Amino acid sequence: MKQKNARGQGASAFMALSAAALAIPGIVSTAQAAAPIAEAELGYKASAYREADIERSKLAAGSASRYEIDTHQLRFISPLGRASDLAVDFSYETMSGASPWFIMPGTSGNGPVQVMSGASIEEERKDIQASLGHYFSSQHAAKVLLGYSTENDYQAVNMGVEGSIEIPARELTLTAGLGFSDDEIEPTDPEMPDRIDSASRSSTTAFVAVAQVLNANTVVQGSLSMVTNDGYLSDPYKKVWRADLSNTVADARPNERQQLVLNVRMRHYLPAVRAALHVDYRFFDDDWDISSHTVDLAWYQNLGDNWQLTPSLRYYSQSQAYFYGPFFYNARSDGYASSDYRLSPYGALSFRLRLERNWGEFSTNVEWESYRAAASLALDDVGVENPGLVEFDILSLGLKLHL
Repeated sequence: MKQKNARGQGASAFMALSAAALAIPGIVSTAQAAAPIAEAELGYKASAYREADIERSKLAAGSASRYEIDTHQLRFISPLGRASDLAVDFSYETMSGASPWFIMPGTSGNGPVQVMSGASIEEERKDIQASLGHYFSSQHAAKVLLGYSTENDYQAVNMGVEGSIEIPARELTLTAGLGFSDDEIEPTDPEMPDRIDSASRSSTTAFVAVAQVLNANTVVQGSLSMVTNDGYLSDPYKKVWRADLSNTVADARPNERQQLVLNVRMRHYLPAVRAALHVDYRFFDDDWDISSHTVDLAWYQNLGDNWQLTPSLRYYSQSQAYFYGPFFYNARSDGYASSDYRLSPYGALSFRLRLERNWGEFSTNVEWESYRAAASLALDDVGVENPGLVEFDILSLGLKLHL
């Protein structure tokens, strides 16, 4: 959030706060004033994502080098006449590195060890998302969203609609939306006897959101979304070790998943120090028995000469899926099994630091994030830590031009 001077403090704080994103999986949503984008804007962001090598003591076989992802993102927004606007986002990613494959029991007295893919994975992804908004009045707006994503082995089409109503007398904005995604999967690496040739899955998201202005410097936001996933939800590239077989079997997950996501956010501007405090809380729960808590704290500090520094800290903790295990001694009665670290119990901490400079019609920013996941960081006790938990760093450079 920016606050360049004391003039128009109340209005500026309201516009900046009420435009803060209420991001819902599958739908890009904002609670904002019912007015179209005022001027065209072009943005570019380049990011370098690097995962730390897996520790040798946790590696059973395969490459210790993990993912490296380079991302280029372009964003264009523009008014369309007096009552409409358009936003288009395009991203291109290249990925390489080894990925966790399956986990084996360790030697006596040691924890389980990770088997990684042997050869380096080379992939690329292209994604385009577009939204068209129309503003029927100063209190009513609607938006249509459409997107397409493709990778070497995957393609997805998504669409969504949302509408918002502003109640100026109560300084309240209500937003609701519906989204749908259809995905097709075709594994591309060497075939295995138990690997699928192709599969499909879909997801439907419905959400409601509210933004309430408490005063000229404070806004609170809340959203509730429900997500239904259907189809092939397993990971065709992951295996599970079965001790009774002394061999692996395919990752197998239920073909349905119901998710509930609650977001609560507060934005508070402190005029005395020209800074803003952002506090976010997210609760997630699904019928795979995974529940998680996320707390995000950020301090937006305006400096002299149009500089802004933003340190932030995020904490995350989740429980495990009911069919998760590092490995299995025999088959589960329901046939499900997964050793994916993303379904394991763990906690994580990430620290981010962002520096931005506004040059008038042009702005630049650089951002660094460092992330570490560990069983010891979880809210609940974790008996056995998954050896595939990830640590990574991201360095990003962004440019923005007002046209």
